[in-house]
Amino acid sequence: MIRSDEQRVADILEFADKLERYVLKGYDEFCSEFGTGLAVERLLELIGEATSHLSDEYKQSIPEIPWKEIAGMRTLLAHAYHRIDFAIVWTTATTSVPELARYIRAK
Repeated sequence: MIRSDEQRVADILEFADKLERYVLKGYDEFCSEFGTGLAVERLLELIGEATSHLSDEYKQSIPEIPWKEIAGMRTLLAHAYHRIDFAIVWTTATTSVPELARYIRAK
């Protein structure tokens, strides 16, 4: 089943909202609680996967978003687990994803 840009955007916003609930627990919880860390990583993967399937037209309509970097983070999390920098994952979850959601909601 092919999903529309609108459906993928809705997915991204849903994942961003869920991610916010995990990061509200704080960095210490993220680092020490295995399940919290995995949930944050997985939600970032899902966001990256959804963005990689958006149409070029949609992506070009918000050029401020670093689309390739988002997809690259997804690839890193999914395939290069041994190279994950948890400080970068945390910054992405707490800063980059909320910024992404703001841009998308403003469109």
